Amino acid sequence: MSSLGVGFERVYVNTDIFQNTEQPEGRSGHSMVADESNLYVFGGYIPAYDRPLAYDSNVANNECNKSKILVEVWRFNFATRKWTQLEAAGIPDTCAASCLALHGKKLFVYGGTGYPFGQMMSNTIKVCECRHVSKSGAGSYWYLIETNPNVYNALDSGDNMPRRAYGQSLIFHENNIYTFGGAVGFHEEAVAELHKLDVHTKTWERLAPSGDLPIGRYKQEVACDKDRFYLFGGGRLHYAETLAIVYAYHFKNNRWDAVATRPDSKYGYPKCRCSFSLIQVESLIYVCGGITYSYGNTQQSLDDIWTISLIDFQWRKLSVRLPEPLYFHRASLSPSGFMYLFGGVLPSGQRSDRIYRWRIPHHISPLSELCWETVTRNFKSIDKETRLCLEMYYGIPNRFTERIF
Repeated sequence: MSSLGVGFERVYVNTDIFQNTEQPEGRSGHSMVADESNLYVFGGYIPAYDRPLAYDSNVANNECNKSKILVEVWRFNFATRKWTQLEAAGIPDTCAASCLALHGKKLFVYGGTGYPFGQMMSNTIKVCECRHVSKSGAGSYWYLIETNPNVYNALDSGDNMPRRAYGQSLIFHENNIYTFGGAVGFHEEAVAELHKLDVHTKTWERLAPSGDLPIGRYKQEVACDKDRFYLFGGGRLHYAETLAIVYAYHFKNNRWDAVATRPDSKYGYPKCRCSFSLIQVESLIYVCGGITYSYGNTQQSLDDIWTISLIDFQWRKLSVRLPEPLYFHRASLSPSGFMYLFGGVLPSGQRSDRIYRWRIPHHISPLSELCWETVTRNFKSIDKETRLCLEMYYGIPNRFTERIF
């Protein structure tokens, strides 16, 4: 077991005593991405037993105490350590187990389910434009990417469009978007279908790859290099998939290959799992947490962290662990080299509302990023100063002051 790295630290939110500072509820099944300035959290689920009791006489059947899908987007700013809820009409309402990707300042949301799970699902892509979002959260807007236009004029039967599902994977590669797998119903087995969307023609194609085809799964994770994407873990109705075998899809050859990984010399392979988190640092993959289950065995939530290289496919178990076992949580990488964790299901069944971070070992961020991290950690009121003051008086470069929200 590698002893590299220091343990996780909890990130305490910077609240303003003069304002009613909002924070997101604890949740699971949400999606999360990061850019140079912020974490973005989309959707999620919270069961009735995990919500504070409330009563509103204006709400029929006391809806405020029922399980619910969280139809919302939150932004956590690294510099100020403050949460802001983005205000925009048109947000997708299938907000659990969705795919979320960030390109530039645009959030791409695909798939997902409402509640009860599997009754209302999605196969559309909606985009949230975040380029002009203010400190208050106003200024974003959503729009739908219209796909397979020939379906609507009867020139295409629609067979190439992916099924409505949740827990899929979404991969951007060159001028195409790929989607794999997902659950097509709460009591139905996950599928192994692979589709490609041409971003220019907006047309889906159902692919028929050759090679070693993976079995259907949902809540798996993916990593990419320039030629392939790699499939890790995932879940089926009665068992979680192994991590001893990684499936690699070759974009150019339209082929799946089953890649046998190499075990840790002492601890062997990671446990089978789904609903875990994965981050990629160049060719090195970090897998953390999740849930493992199989026929006849009690499910177990996990707190371990493993790495695997996309060069030699060697697994290594790290000595550092998550602060608590988690599944249905999310992780993202910040520009200063921290893995950020948010949300997830705790061993008690409660949903976490905490943020943790851990500095990735051997990942040396640019000196400017490390300096900016030090400035924001010690300058607690940095968002109270004007950008002009920060740049002219304190000498902070514009590319960093633009990150403050």
